[in-house]
Amino acid sequence: MQRRAQAEPDAPAVHCPVEGTVSLGEVTARANRIAHALHVDCTVAPGEPVAVLCDRSVWTVAGALGVLNAGACHLPLSPQLPDERIALLLADSGCRVAVVQERWHARLRACGPAGLVLVDPERLGGDPRAGDPPAGAAGGRVATAPPARPRPGDAAALLYTSGSTGRPKGVVIEHRSLTNLVVALQPLLYEPLGGRAREALSAPVVFDAALQQTLSCLANGGTLFVLDDETRRDPRAFLTYLERHAVETVNVIASFLTALVDAGLGTHPLPALRHVVTGGEAVPATTIRRLFAGPAAQRLTVFSMYGPTETCVEATCFAVDRDTPVDWPHVPLGTPLPNVGVDVRDERLRPLPAGELGEICISGAGLARGYLHEPPGARPAFVAVPGVPGGRLYRTGDRGRVRPDDGVLEFAGRADGQVKVRGHRVELGEVEHALVAHPRVREAGVVAVAAPVGGTDLVGCVATGASAGPLDPGELRVFAATRLPPAAVPARWLVVRELPHLDNGKLDRRALAGLAGGGVEDRPRSAWSNRHSSASAGAAGAAGAADSRGPLEAGLAEIWSELLGVGAVGRDDDFYALGGHSLTAMQVVNRIGARWGVAPPVRVVLEHPTIAALAKALEPLLGKEAGAAPIPRAPAGGHHPLARGQERLWAVQQLDGAGAAYNVPVAMEQELPDRAALASALTVVAARHDSLRTAFRVVAGEPRQVVADAVEIPLAWLDLSAEADPEGAARAAVLRESERAFALDAAPLARAAVLDLGGGRAWVVLVLNHLVCDGWSIGILSRELNAAYRAALDATDPGLPPLPVRYVDYAAWDRARDVTAATAARAAALRGVAPWLELPADFARDPDAADAAGFGGATVSRVLDGSVAGGLRRTAAARRTTLASLLLALFAWLLQRVSRSEDVCLGMGVAGRPHRDLEGVVGYFVDVVPVRLRVTPELELDELLDAADDALRSALDAQDVPLDALVRALGLERRRGVTPLVNVMFAFQSFADLERDRPAAEPAGAGRGLALAQSRLVDVAPPTSKFDLTLYVYEATGELRLAFEYDDGLFAPATVERWLATLAQLAGELAAEAVT
Repeated sequence: MQRRAQAEPDAPAVHCPVEGTVSLGEVTARANRIAHALHVDCTVAPGEPVAVLCDRSVWTVAGALGVLNAGACHLPLSPQLPDERIALLLADSGCRVAVVQERWHARLRACGPAGLVLVDPERLGGDPRAGDPPAGAAGGRVATAPPARPRPGDAAALLYTSGSTGRPKGVVIEHRSLTNLVVALQPLLYEPLGGRAREALSAPVVFDAALQQTLSCLANGGTLFVLDDETRRDPRAFLTYLERHAVETVNVIASFLTALVDAGLGTHPLPALRHVVTGGEAVPATTIRRLFAGPAAQRLTVFSMYGPTETCVEATCFAVDRDTPVDWPHVPLGTPLPNVGVDVRDERLRPLPAGELGEICISGAGLARGYLHEPPGARPAFVAVPGVPGGRLYRTGDRGRVRPDDGVLEFAGRADGQVKVRGHRVELGEVEHALVAHPRVREAGVVAVAAPVGGTDLVGCVATGASAGPLDPGELRVFAATRLPPAAVPARWLVVRELPHLDNGKLDRRALAGLAGGGVEDRPRSAWSNRHSSASAGAAGAAGAADSRGPLEAGLAEIWSELLGVGAVGRDDDFYALGGHSLTAMQVVNRIGARWGVAPPVRVVLEHPTIAALAKALEPLLGKEAGAAPIPRAPAGGHHPLARGQERLWAVQQLDGAGAAYNVPVAMEQELPDRAALASALTVVAARHDSLRTAFRVVAGEPRQVVADAVEIPLAWLDLSAEADPEGAARAAVLRESERAFALDAAPLARAAVLDLGGGRAWVVLVLNHLVCDGWSIGILSRELNAAYRAALDATDPGLPPLPVRYVDYAAWDRARDVTAATAARAAALRGVAPWLELPADFARDPDAADAAGFGGATVSRVLDGSVAGGLRRTAAARRTTLASLLLALFAWLLQRVSRSEDVCLGMGVAGRPHRDLEGVVGYFVDVVPVRLRVTPELELDELLDAADDALRSALDAQDVPLDALVRALGLERRRGVTPLVNVMFAFQSFADLERDRPAAEPAGAGRGLALAQSRLVDVAPPTSKFDLTLYVYEATGELRLAFEYDDGLFAPATVERWLATLAQLAGELAAEAVT
């Protein structure tokens, strides 16, 4: 800039309302006079903070440049700041010198520290408007060059950001970071405009964006247009200003960009405008679509920039023009700027592969030096990490993922915006991003508030714009349910024309929380709170609907609300749209049976997906005999029969090599627990569940359960902190434990271990035999161990309610049930089915390898992109079916192509808890049901999906039929080493469902809970396969993972990888057809 000022002193540099256009030579001369005054009169040291408090004028720019030219550190202040804020910043920074226009002197003397030196830039000489003689030794000189040459590592700016404790944090930016930013933006924003860009200074002067706009524009030869506060806040006045002054580049926050589009940006001609830079918040796709739909936006390019202040304003960029496909709910964050490193890491700062969700971390030339004062007790934000550019990185606290196909970074909300709703971890940002995808939603904010019955509810607050009509909350709920997991769908809604904003344009979340009922702050409401809202009308409508219901509909609504984790349920709300699936449907059946004595088939719930329709279907069944009577107490005795499925599993485990294959290992990474409290918790839970005290012995030639009065679950404690790779050592230890078979005739068939990884972290490991637990049981154990652990620490009673039945009661009840008619009916439906599905194997099956399926196995997996998962959910909701049914259809299609059989029969696991009283019992209930589909190559997609729906519902209706009884009734041929009828399996597992009832996470460091509910579940499943091929579908918040577990004695890895790639491609194609 100094060289340009000497070569082109008359070039326009800054335009402001008071002085008009000021030349580059004049701006530079003012800045240099300020620099000399600071350097000579005030003897500021290199990197010393100097505050600048001026009107939005040329002096704002000259003051910042003067401080930088003096080698000092620029601390921007604004007349708009409260006195208390100015006093805090001056005191925190230790500032002793300030560049202040005279009109603000009295204010700073009142709120600033004693002895603060005030330098009036208008009284340093050379200013034709200054009537008083210059002050200070430097005042009479017209500086032509700066007195100091800052070094790259000197502090250049001290910018304050909000702190989580409420106290602002000062971020120290170095000259090298500013230089990298200016150079990086040159080819993006300035070279395309010929190096003479006319750019608006629209950001508040205290924000990092103002420094970026000033330096980038002037250093690249442009003219800076300083908007006054009134104009920069008024969208219509803003557009008028751009047109009058032929501004080519603007930089605005995302929400203000939406306001500009509402005011006419894109439709009102602005011939000069070429570049719109935006960021600060996620940019909604609806805003981009509306902008480029306008006739006046054809020459525009939108640059979505991302970067916290701690990374020198900007770190990534994503450019959008009229030809860019807008197939995302919000604009991606893009790719890194030059010399900036950006990646996604897990909580232990290990890099994550593309597609996986984690914390966005930034390294390289843009990193700030750090905080002026590191917040006490806070997690370090700047962390030394070998191998990254510069040797350290900044943890943004933002969550995101890198797209596998193009390496573009996507935003997924704030990590500290994570709340727990009914045991589910929910990112508020993710919910907001989903809501703004609605075509009539201009902006969205989501607030977590206390639920009336305990726990947490989400309130979705959406703005529709001043010209929009009312938007039905019911429509919003259905829309959200097609894009989000059930727990992430807001239970309450607030629809308004506008959301409240802070002066910087960002959403005022405190005001929003107060309006939504969060009680965050008792503060006066602005006029915004009295504008149009449909919340009260919606509530009144819901109340009216409830009043018009009969008792059956009202009771069903209560059941849905409990199981689906939603608020009030309307009579026409859709079961699938609210997140229902086959497991939930089974629980609905249990609740219906307990409440009305009617146990309808699961199909009835699945085929009548609204309260109104289900109530009508149930009316003819009222008063009929049903299977909802209480489960009777088993007769007393020293031993008890096995349940049907349990007996089949026991028989398999008598085979050589089978015992360890049916161990169930669970490992959770968390804080190191208290040893005595954990041992006590294990004892409490073992005393509560007879399965954990059970041994299996042969009595009179029959296997029987023998329940001990008391047992002690072994608890090992292994210190791995000194290992070179503690986690690798832990994984090896878990594998050893999982491969160690239990002696089935000795209780307990469970053991635990704590693996100390060092640094206060550990893996808590449970290994149980499948005979005494299933996947559902793991959720029960997690919840109850947490309660018992906390009670042990506090020396209180855990308060666990009594169990209505024991597992041995269930086993006797299960053996007594007459399933003859149901077995015959199901066998008739499966008549003619092949004894197994013949898949083309790479290796011949060796029947002498083992007496059952060989148990050796391997796994391949793939995470589906978030857009694919979302598309599949939308397709399922639109078809009123389940995600499991969709993926079952695709798997059946693949199996038909692979096996060349048009009669596809595969197995699917079911929870097997046909009575409500069994939902809290630990034990082996799960069973396998055969699912049969007729799949021909000519089958259309709709026909295939319908066939999968019908097959799945038929299988669920017959889930009480034991598999072994069905195989006998069908008279199927048996082959050694092949599981009859179900040698191929399909398993859909929703981790969100398993976590729903777990307790909320405690604050970090609270140390009062075992934290199984808040820990990271570690994948430690040993490489075994109990079937020829199993497709596992794991559903977690925002993503789907497909995994093939296969018998590696039959199939080569390349074969199964090829099948998985085909299945993932099918899923992507189906998702792409979803209506957005």
